[in-house]
Amino acid sequence: MKKIDAVGQACPMPVILTKRALKESKGETVLISVDNEIATQNLAKMAEQLKLSVQVEKINESLYEVQLSDPNAGNEPAAAEHPALPEQAADASYVVVLNSDFIGNGSEELGRTLMKSFLFSLTEQEVLPEKVLCYNAGALLTTEGSAVLDDLKALEEDGVEVLTCGICGEFYGVKDKLAVGTFTNMYRIVEILRTSKTVSP
Repeated sequence: MKKIDAVGQACPMPVILTKRALKESKGETVLISVDNEIATQNLAKMAEQLKLSVQVEKINESLYEVQLSDPNAGNEPAAAEHPALPEQAADASYVVVLNSDFIGNGSEELGRTLMKSFLFSLTEQEVLPEKVLCYNAGALLTTEGSAVLDDLKALEEDGVEVLTCGICGEFYGVKDKLAVGTFTNMYRIVEILRTSKTVSP
């Protein structure tokens, strides 16, 4: 049995750590320790998506154990038909659009935390985007001092093209502070949006 200690890890780390373990476990049961009920629910939903058996046990108010196992483990033909981590479709290409430096309405502080979580989760996807487009306040994400530079640089190193609107960089006074990717223009952004499947937080 493979064990993961995700106690104290904020969302989405328990799910990400578990997916990594499942990829390495090759059918072995995985036991994850977490400290909140929401994490157990997220893991249970992931298990359902991946057709895995799940057992949740509450040890105390601040400790839960979630056990994931493959019901087809040891049955090679069935396991081959129901892989734990199914391959993505060959045509699953997409572009990510970031038009703000935070996610959603309401608290900007929470929104910036969500943006960090979104971009980190993006680096962990089985299929990475072809491009990340940053415009309006999204241009601030690619410049010096951005809290998400490491994740954007990691995406770029993995072949993702990071493009920032040049006129947006000028508007926010950061044209000379670009720290990842390159500047582009609105004509090119429209071309990409017109011809691509887009994802936006």
